[in-house]
Amino acid sequence: MRSKTALETGIVCAAGVIVVAIVAGNDNHNVNFLFAAVIALVIAVSVFAGFRYLTSRNQQRLELTESGQYRQLADEYRRLSDLAITAQEHTDLKLGEVSAQLDYLRSQVDSLQKILKEVE
Repeated sequence: MRSKTALETGIVCAAGVIVVAIVAGNDNHNVNFLFAAVIALVIAVSVFAGFRYLTSRNQQRLELTESGQYRQLADEYRRLSDLAITAQEHTDLKLGEVSAQLDYLRSQVDSLQKILKEVE
């Protein structure tokens, strides 16, 4: 069973209102009845549409949790988070190596400057 679109629901509501108007239109004294019938029809269609929406939403949620899709998504998320952590650890190690090399180069430049000052 497929859910109806808003257009289809509107068409059904309009058809119902027209039928009620035709039936009640034969007697001019039944205006209050016509108004009450239209309000009741609109409320009934709204309640029916609301229940259909809630039912389809719960059914989709149930299908997602029952099927392996949820577990697959959770496993994929865990795998990607592990990869991100590993990449961050590798980046930290490389930054540490670069920092050590920069310190070594600074010390070499300092010693070279001392030698150059002594030569002058």
